[in-house]
Amino acid sequence: MTSLKKKSLTGLIWDFVGKLGLQGVGFFVSIILARILLPEDFGLLAIITVFINLANVFLDFGFSTALVQRSKVTEEHYASVFFMNVIMGFFLGGLVFLAAPFVANFYEKEVLTDLIKVMSLSFVINSFGNVTRAYLRRAMNFKLMSITSLISAFISGFIAVFMAYNGFGIWSLVTQILISEILNNTLIYFLSKFRFKLVFSITAVKELWGFSSKIFLTGILDTIFINLDSLIIGKILNPVTLGYYYRSKSLENFSFRYTATTLSNILLPSLSSIKNEPIFYKTTVLKLFKLISFISFLACGLLLVGAHEIIVLLFSAKWEPSVVLFQIIIFGAFAPQIFNLFYNILLSKGLSGLYLKINIFNKVLFFANFGFLFYANLNSYLIGFVCAQILVFITGLIIISNKINFKNQLYFISIKNIAIYLISLAIVLTLKSCFYLQILLLDLIIFTTTFLGVFLAFYFLFMKNDFILIINEIKELLNIKKKNA
Repeated sequence: MTSLKKKSLTGLIWDFVGKLGLQGVGFFVSIILARILLPEDFGLLAIITVFINLANVFLDFGFSTALVQRSKVTEEHYASVFFMNVIMGFFLGGLVFLAAPFVANFYEKEVLTDLIKVMSLSFVINSFGNVTRAYLRRAMNFKLMSITSLISAFISGFIAVFMAYNGFGIWSLVTQILISEILNNTLIYFLSKFRFKLVFSITAVKELWGFSSKIFLTGILDTIFINLDSLIIGKILNPVTLGYYYRSKSLENFSFRYTATTLSNILLPSLSSIKNEPIFYKTTVLKLFKLISFISFLACGLLLVGAHEIIVLLFSAKWEPSVVLFQIIIFGAFAPQIFNLFYNILLSKGLSGLYLKINIFNKVLFFANFGFLFYANLNSYLIGFVCAQILVFITGLIIISNKINFKNQLYFISIKNIAIYLISLAIVLTLKSCFYLQILLLDLIIFTTTFLGVFLAFYFLFMKNDFILIINEIKELLNIKKKNA
């Protein structure tokens, strides 16, 4: 194994472990906080987060990514970006501070004024650490970033829980974010030992701007797209409803958030390395499609069947209105997981232009779907959202089938998977409505196990060869893991 390959693999493992650990800690803390705080508190946090995320895009202008991407970086590049970040940090912090009363008036929630003013400190705090994080990413030192993130998450989470128990409400959530950012940036600064001369060069900035400007523009579009739903729901409906929506999305993110990221990190270089071997490439893509489809449909079914019990057991009965929202979201969550494979196929083949067109089509569909929030209700919006996800998945399926000449193979596999998924859900949900025991933990075990049995039985009956292939692939992965342990 070459030094670069070993370094890349180590970095990938630490990146995944760090993200998984951070998500685990965050999820555990969120369970405790959700049982103490009110849905409205999380709705208010979602509103604050929207404006912070939108302003954060302007903090860095894509320069950190440009530092990582550029083949040769000097101290002038690091120092110049540092100065740009700090200046923008203070500017954005001041701007958000002054805008706080207007946001509060817009949502008719006076408490938002003080909350947003305090959260404006976030820009100043993060502006001092962006360059160091870029340096560590460039050096593929994900180990240090993972460790500092986990320490920060533990300490800030403990403080947030303590404050929530003592009646600080929404302020416990705001404090958690700020404490985590302060600790993370401080630890990274001292532990990285990365230092540079404090100089500023407009030439260095211009050299980075060509690449960073594209990242910046993409970041604006993605951030608006990701946060627009919370912005609209908070205004048209209310913070309580937004809190229920926020909880549903958070649970879905916890279930699938790092699947796509990890797969992208592994699939893109793997597929790119065999793109000139058409037969092997096609066979590999087919195996991956079968494996990812199987896991995605099975996971979605288990979560949908156990949604009520999972939410009430974890977060308490006050979050019960989130159940239907979560079930709608999770029903179509298989689509983006499988589409992520299509995304990597297109990039590995150098078809970034085609991916961009699909992405634009994707954004147009989702923006059009916001009409349901204005003229219908949240459930209608989520149903439209799921339909849009599935339509984008079908579009990707057609394009990939044509580009790699799969003929009808992917169509038949998808139709069988969807049929098994829907029939299994229909059977188990019917059984659940007839034989529900109202003992949460027991119901969760019985009906998720029943779905697992029904789903696997149908798979074995109607997709036997694929089922055996998937089992063998999973066994092979487990054997590799044991050998590396």
